[in-house]
Amino acid sequence: DPDTILVGEIRDYETAEVAVQAALTGHLVLSTLHTNDAPSTVVRLMNMGIEAFLVTSAVNTIVAQRLLRTICGKCREPTTVPVERLTEVGIPEQIATQLRLFKGKGCQVCNNSGYKGRVAVYEVMDFSSNLKEMVLANCTAIELKRAAIKEGMRTLRVSALQKVADGVTTLEEAIALTSADG
Repeated sequence: DPDTILVGEIRDYETAEVAVQAALTGHLVLSTLHTNDAPSTVVRLMNMGIEAFLVTSAVNTIVAQRLLRTICGKCREPTTVPVERLTEVGIPEQIATQLRLFKGKGCQVCNNSGYKGRVAVYEVMDFSSNLKEMVLANCTAIELKRAAIKEGMRTLRVSALQKVADGVTTLEEAIALTSADG
């Protein structure tokens, strides 16, 4: 009788049901599920046919991740982005005016793409009793996301923008691979 069960990917009701039943019987179940963000995972499980009370009983934490391309270290150079564009995507103006941004101009090392390698950004949603109550009351994924943010969840977009601010990736890459925070 294993303590931990790894389920490659939950794609259908049958797999979801087995994973939920294993979690309800005291096993730590780790799996993957394709969604846009952590809160959408709850809705996806329910859309597969898992009842809300089972989701709230079986799930403790949800992690969403994306891999962003990193700026090539060989051809990395400063670039400018209008402050309006930065504030448009959620960066406060007082920070936007101070940011030093970078891009890769393209070279042999990166095949003239300006990017070399990848870095992960994460969104971790602790499935608190408050969030579980919201799910049981039929909240939307957007409402769940807003509540999780209020409880301290750092979104994929915020994590990606931090990588932009750190000079690791470009604003274009961060915007293309994450959705705006609700």
